[in-house]
Amino acid sequence: MGNDSSRLDDAPTKEEPSVEAKSAKREKIGRLTGKRKRALAAAENARKRTDAARVEGREHGIALAAESLDPALDALALGIEAARNDPDDEEPRFAAHLEGLRNTRGVFETGLKALGVCTIAPEKTAFDPALHEAMQMQKTGATRTPGRFSFCTGQALPSASI
Repeated sequence: MGNDSSRLDDAPTKEEPSVEAKSAKREKIGRLTGKRKRALAAAENARKRTDAARVEGREHGIALAAESLDPALDALALGIEAARNDPDDEEPRFAAHLEGLRNTRGVFETGLKALGVCTIAPEKTAFDPALHEAMQMQKTGATRTPGRFSFCTGQALPSASI
């Protein structure tokens, strides 16, 4: 047993690191921790920029689609209005054609609604350029009711104000 204790005494011992070595390690850990934090922050900022660009791109695409389809919807509305005022609107072929126009308009509106574009028709509200953005303008008589205004996801589409 005495031999065992002498073997322990003879075994090489690790030296305790110096104060300078400990300080250098702490400094290196601090630098690496700072680099890691900056890299994480840069990655988070890149993710946020990517998300914002994706949302902006989607909204831009929706606005382009709405602006491109709006003339077709206007033409359908004018065709339906003209057909309603025609004296032959009771004839079966004419009525079927009118129903087809209404169905086509419904498909357009459903597709636009899926994109977040809604058509609103304010009752007894005149067009106010401070509040509304015009996508299409149709000349109307003074006796006509206010037109329809389109908007996209709560924001006005990029179009000309009247």
